[in-house]
This record gives sequence, C-alpha cells and structure tokens, in this order.
Amino acid sequence: MAAKKLKMEKVGPKEWKFDDPPGLSGIKDEFYNAVDLMGEEDGDAAEKFFRKVIRNCPLHIDAHHHLALLMSYRGDVMTAFELWGKAVEIGMKSLPEEFVMGEDRLEWGWLENRPFLRAYYGLAMFLFDAGRNDSAHLIFNHLLAMNPNDNQGVRALAVENSFAMDRPDEALQVCDKYENDGMADTVYGRSLALLGMGRKKQAEKALIRAVGLLPEVARELLRKRHRMPKDMSFGYITVGGADEAYDYWQRMGRYWKNTDGALAFLADVLSRCQVKASPARH
Repeated sequence: MAAKKLKMEKVGPKEWKFDDPPGLSGIKDEFYNAVDLMGEEDGDAAEKFFRKVIRNCPLHIDAHHHLALLMSYRGDVMTAFELWGKAVEIGMKSLPEEFVMGEDRLEWGWLENRPFLRAYYGLAMFLFDAGRNDSAHLIFNHLLAMNPNDNQGVRALAVENSFAMDRPDEALQVCDKYENDGMADTVYGRSLALLGMGRKKQAEKALIRAVGLLPEVARELLRKRHRMPKDMSFGYITVGGADEAYDYWQRMGRYWKNTDGALAFLADVLSRCQVKASPARH
C-alpha cells in the first residue's frame, strides 16, 4: 500500500524537515523535464510530465505546486486552487502530532521543506487575490512562524493584507517583527500603520527612517501622475529604484490615500528631510 504521508525528521528543538517522498528516485528526471518545458512555454508537454510524476509519486508536493502554477498561468484558477490545496493537505497531514503551529519551524534552509513552503505560499496568494483576506492572513502568519527568516517575502504580503482588512495594528506587528528590514512594505508600512492608529509622533520617527532609506517611494506616493518606468521588469525589483517605488504605489498607494492626512504628513516629512540633506549655500 502506498504511503499516505511523508516522513519527517526532527533536526533541532521545535525544528523539523520533510523527508523526500517515496519513489522519488525513479521520477526525478520527469519532474525536472516538466519544469524545463514549463520555462520554455511548452505547457502541454509540461502538464503531461507533471501528471505522470503525480501518478507515480502522489506525495510529490512540488509536482502539485508546479502544475498549479502552470494551470494558474493558463487561467484555470480553480484547478490551480485544487492542486495547491492538495499539496498543502499532503504537508499538513505529514506534520507530527507534537508539531505546534505558531511555535515549531520548517526552515527554508532545508531543501526538503521548500516544496511545502512554496505550495502554502501559492495557496495563500490565491486566497489573497480572491479577496479571501482572513484565510490568507492565517496562512501568512503560519508561514512567518514556520520560517521566520522569510526567504519568500511573505512579510510584505502580510502587511498589505492587514491594510486590506483595515487592521493597522496587525500590520504593525509584522513590521515590529522585522524592525531592521529594508523592504518598502515594512519600512513604509510601519509609519502608515502608526498613522492609522493615531500615533503621530512615532509615525514621524518611522517615516524619517523610511524616507532616508527609500526616498523614491515617498516621491512616487506623492506624484499626481504615475508612469511605469520604462525598464520595469515584472518579477525583478531594484532596491531603491523607480521600479520598486512604482510597484509599492500600485499595491499600497490606495491605503496611503485613504488614511486621513497620511499623504500630507508624508509630504511634510519628505520636504524637511530634503532640506536637511541639501548642501549648505555660501
């Protein structure tokens, strides 16, 4: 009888990793062929290989995840949703009874954990895009607890999702967890959350830091007309660049606009920072 769940190994206090699925050695080539074909935009052939892998190795989380991505690219979102759901179900059923969600970890550093973390992220993104913010919120929190180093950039989405639910306090909790971060979402999210909570003095301090680190984001938020940078490449963002600023405005500009007085406050802080940074005139 085929195994119904993956084996797991305890690799430290409250830290675990998945074992490879049984039967993996015989279908590795098919899986990587499918991934290559997917990159070459030969979707039909890639789908055949992914489905063959899943037939021969039903617990292959990464095959479910990549097939879900392929279906999503094709616009078959419900099939993608079902595949992500199945991938996550495999992982969840494999967690040992002593695993405590919110406390125990599945670090990205273990290669065997990455398929599950990718699939769980994919499911969260589906829910987020579908406006199912409460469900996405739960998964974002799980991912950040399981992999606190957050190699996937979940914290940015967790902040955005918190604002979408009008919960600035929860956005601030994420920003506090990554207080030394340099991502636009957490750096500017801290000040916006504080403003939304009426903590203006703390918001000013946070915003001075944000403007100092990423001034282009502030300028983009304050523009009356927003034009996509000519060299913008989706999937790649230049830290401190115009593309990062435009991307942030696209996703978060509405929350700055809808937070009473936030843009005027930002304009004042930016103006004062620029004056302070200007060379003295003789």
